Amino acid sequence: MDMNAYLSMFIDESNDHLQALNENLLQLESNPEDLTIVQSIFRSAHTLKGMSATMGFEDLASLTHEMENVLDLVRNSKLQMDSFIFDTLFKGLDALEAMVQDIIGGGTGQADVSAIVASLQAITKSDYKAGGVAQPAAASSAESAPAANSSAGGLLDQFQASVLEQSIESGHKVYFVQVSVLESCLLKAARAYMVFDLIERNGEVIQSNPSVQDLEQEKFDRSFTIFTISSLSEPELKEQLLAISEIESVDVALMDKETLSSLIQGPSSASVAAAVESPAAPSPKSSAPGSEAAPAAKKQAPPSNGAVSRTIRVDIDRLDTLMNLFSELLIDRVRLEQLSSEINRNDLTETVEHMARVSSDLQNIVLKLRMVPVDTVFSRFPRMIRDLAKSMDKKIELVITGADTELDRTVIDEIGDPLVHLLRNSIDHGIETVEERIAAGKPETGTIQLRAFHSGNHVFIEVEEDGRGINTDKVRQIAIKNKVLTEEEAKKLSVDQINMLIFAAGFSTADKISDISGRGVGLDVVRSKITSLGGNVSISSEQGKGTKFSVQLPLTLSIISAMLIQMGSEKYAMPLSSIVETAIIKREQITLVHGQPMIQFRNTVIPIVSLSKVLECPDFDDSTEEESEIIVVRKGDKHAAIIIDEFIGQSEIVLKSLGKYLTNIHAVSGATILGDGYVALIIDPNALIK
Repeated sequence: MDMNAYLSMFIDESNDHLQALNENLLQLESNPEDLTIVQSIFRSAHTLKGMSATMGFEDLASLTHEMENVLDLVRNSKLQMDSFIFDTLFKGLDALEAMVQDIIGGGTGQADVSAIVASLQAITKSDYKAGGVAQPAAASSAESAPAANSSAGGLLDQFQASVLEQSIESGHKVYFVQVSVLESCLLKAARAYMVFDLIERNGEVIQSNPSVQDLEQEKFDRSFTIFTISSLSEPELKEQLLAISEIESVDVALMDKETLSSLIQGPSSASVAAAVESPAAPSPKSSAPGSEAAPAAKKQAPPSNGAVSRTIRVDIDRLDTLMNLFSELLIDRVRLEQLSSEINRNDLTETVEHMARVSSDLQNIVLKLRMVPVDTVFSRFPRMIRDLAKSMDKKIELVITGADTELDRTVIDEIGDPLVHLLRNSIDHGIETVEERIAAGKPETGTIQLRAFHSGNHVFIEVEEDGRGINTDKVRQIAIKNKVLTEEEAKKLSVDQINMLIFAAGFSTADKISDISGRGVGLDVVRSKITSLGGNVSISSEQGKGTKFSVQLPLTLSIISAMLIQMGSEKYAMPLSSIVETAIIKREQITLVHGQPMIQFRNTVIPIVSLSKVLECPDFDDSTEEESEIIVVRKGDKHAAIIIDEFIGQSEIVLKSLGKYLTNIHAVSGATILGDGYVALIIDPNALIK
């Protein structure tokens, strides 16, 4: 079988499991007594190990197996988590991620992880710290018992039997399952993995014969046995197992307490099968897990039948093609609507209106296909903050808000690295040490706020910390020293303009170069990447109180709802999502505040922007008008009123780029083709609000 056909699926699912492992380990570190989290971690690790072994990546599977051994002791309450175990498991995850990245790059996923493996094995043997711990030693002996018993005939050790017995008492169903694969089966390990995967989705595997490791390495003939706690009925379990490809036969027998007690005394596997052919059915009890049950039984809960995944993975290029084709269809639809209104035939009008309704539904689906929550990027930052804070001996709390804000997939793929750089700078340059914060009268734990929110046709991502802020005098001196600007030019700059100098190429305020930030690269790489995505980045800071980076990104959707407006002979479009309301004002309603024209709006005062002056319209001047139409727009919590000539109406428009020759045009984010064939520029309201 050609495994390359499954490689992309393996990579995608491996990344999903690694992310889940990272997130759950962080949760467990905050609540180390919660064994339900340990169960989730164990399942992800077990699945990743089985996938890796099936694909032939033995190093990845072996390291995951060693991590699984530690997690197995923890979930069975034989080992308590401590900082050394957490650090070792996190190092193991880093190694696994590096292996997967090597596989993505065409490698074999091999790496030298002997030090991590040695640490994991020391943990299972309880000799990883001076004096040792009694519990892991007991766990080690308990772990060796099943192996010895397995070779003697698939017996249960005392702990396993206790788990099964308490599960029966709690009303759960315990089965002995014997599975045989076809003699012609080429991938026996893969079929065994599929059996385990099905059983674990509906319950808990307590013991297998041969062992899981032997099954993964195909060290068995054609059959194997499993003791499991399951939420399925006996016929359902058998039917689902038989549905797996290349499975020849399945025998499922319900266990009772009497049969279990006999298994500890020494019968062979054949005797076990005979003993459970027709056991007495246990008295039915509530299927809810008992509060005093053993961990394996405690975790058990009947899964919902509707939890089957109904998602597929689609190549991003296909979505791009779909979006481009639909964009062309939308232009033709608008043209048809215009022709229909001119011809004025009822049958044509009805057909065009129906097509418009159908295409609108299709448009909503096409747009949603490409949208991904920023949580896919944000979710990897808590682990990074934890590691960096620990390495720098700082106390830092990361607060994430707006993680469900959706952004186009292409932007999501590119925004990760700039955000990593901003966060690392906040940790290194912004947040002070514990001693410095206490001396400054601040809480010893620094806070980094990571926010995301929509504003019009853009998404804003903010990174704000309550650290030391930017030393503007130091920035000015370094800028002059590096000849970024002259001393005379520096005197004319405002505080915000001086702060923006840190985005200059090669600019760094670090007194000491480290591997965290301040490596002479500066923040210019952040601005370059964000600018290439059609966005921009700004900064605000107050010395001694903290710094806020604000990243503005376009949704990069090909289709948006817009208000079409007229400015003399020219037509423009403004994203409807930025508009709060429209109104008509008289000239006498406008007042000057410090030289800035303002108007009263909803019990507050907002600035007025003359669009004709911003765009330098040749044949319209609002200063000669007694009454003017305005559009009130917002950016975050800020508002502004934009004076225009007249409204044309609302329309769905296709967003087109201005190309590489027309970049950084103030207040213009793109262009669109109207129904009459004319081109209209799309106004960026965020550029008009200061």
